[in-house]
Amino acid sequence: MMEKLKGKKKEIKAQVLNMLEIEKLQKKYDLIFCIGNSLVHLNDNKEILHFLKACKNSLNLRGKLLIQIVNYDRVLAKDVKNLPTIKNEEIGLVFERYYEYLSEEQKIDFKTILRINGKEIENHVLLHPIKSKELLGLLKKSGFTDIITYGGFNKEEYEQLVSFPLIIVAE
Repeated sequence: MMEKLKGKKKEIKAQVLNMLEIEKLQKKYDLIFCIGNSLVHLNDNKEILHFLKACKNSLNLRGKLLIQIVNYDRVLAKDVKNLPTIKNEEIGLVFERYYEYLSEEQKIDFKTILRINGKEIENHVLLHPIKSKELLGLLKKSGFTDIITYGGFNKEEYEQLVSFPLIIVAE
């Protein structure tokens, strides 16, 4: 992906970097976005706090941080076991996603199965299922003051036990 991007837009400085090392870029931004449920791949609230502080330090005055994660308030309260299967019949792709809450570790075993062209790839990764109140508290602790939650990118109201995603815009 990086090579394709570099080939298309020479003026873009693309880098592969651990999200905890954002300050190494030594730049200020008007917008930082963290989507695709990537925040919960960090190990714990301490790492999330580190990331949020680094984002705050990397934003221009009035800059915004946009976060999108799965709504773990809903997932944990309703014992959600899987996410909707993604299918692309045109290319013969099926992507299954399963959740298993590991109470002792307070983690979610996120199992994915990708089927394409007669091949199957299975993967497991542990996720840190942060709840909305915890995340909002960490954002405030990081120095963000204007924080808005949504239940979708269409700006619908966030409902703790109903909304599928949690979208946050923090300034």
